[in-house]
Amino acid sequence: MRIRSDGTATDVYPPRWYRVVLTVARYIVLALSVGMIVWITRDTVAGVSLLSSPGYMRYQLGVCLFFLCDIVLETFGVPFGRRWRWVRNHLLFVLVSVPWLSLFGWCHVELSPSVSYLVKFIPMIRTGYVVALVTGALTSNRAVSLLAVYVMWTAASVYFGSLMFFVEESPVNPQVDSWATAMWWASVSMTTLGSSVDAVTATGRVLGVILSGEGLMLLPVFTVYVTNAVQTRERRGAMALDSFRRPAAGPAEEKKTETDGDVAENT
Repeated sequence: MRIRSDGTATDVYPPRWYRVVLTVARYIVLALSVGMIVWITRDTVAGVSLLSSPGYMRYQLGVCLFFLCDIVLETFGVPFGRRWRWVRNHLLFVLVSVPWLSLFGWCHVELSPSVSYLVKFIPMIRTGYVVALVTGALTSNRAVSLLAVYVMWTAASVYFGSLMFFVEESPVNPQVDSWATAMWWASVSMTTLGSSVDAVTATGRVLGVILSGEGLMLLPVFTVYVTNAVQTRERRGAMALDSFRRPAAGPAEEKKTETDGDVAENT
């Protein structure tokens, strides 16, 4: 808050250059995240362990450090008296931006392959938050923005779920012969229709439950949005048709209305 000369308080908004820098930083976050997703997908399909890839470990370390710098940059746009509250409210995004894989490697902490693979996706939570912010900035319609977030959340769940299912099931499940099969399994599980591919590992079964639960929660949102959009369009069309059919008042009717008004005033 800033106190004016007349004693009133006003909010202090960040300068324009700060908003431009913050917007550029968010797009850089999205670009770095896409690079991380492509790297993880390529090595997963090829059967390469990301922990044994020094190039990926350095890349993820750099991405996480940039995420932390982006969070620090965001704090400068918050009034000084509210910064600690802002940090507490965004503590989750601070934690997911920490380079945990590098820290575990430096501390010689041994993790199982499943846990290690899951840790790789932790920084993507920060990416989802930035995607929501960018989507909200690109559209002024709150419903459209919320629908876009739901669509991206559904796509991300299917995508990452298929990768984890492929990593866990392909070595022991003959039905999972390619990543395309795992993608089909994840897509069908999200729609709660069931798949001909059966999970044989505990991780695969848990993923099936999670994807089915997300499908039960997210898919009805699309139905509600489409129904609301159709009803809104029908109401607007009916109002436009009603205004078109309503005849305009002629000169005689206007004169009669004026005469009735004068009589009422005299009375």
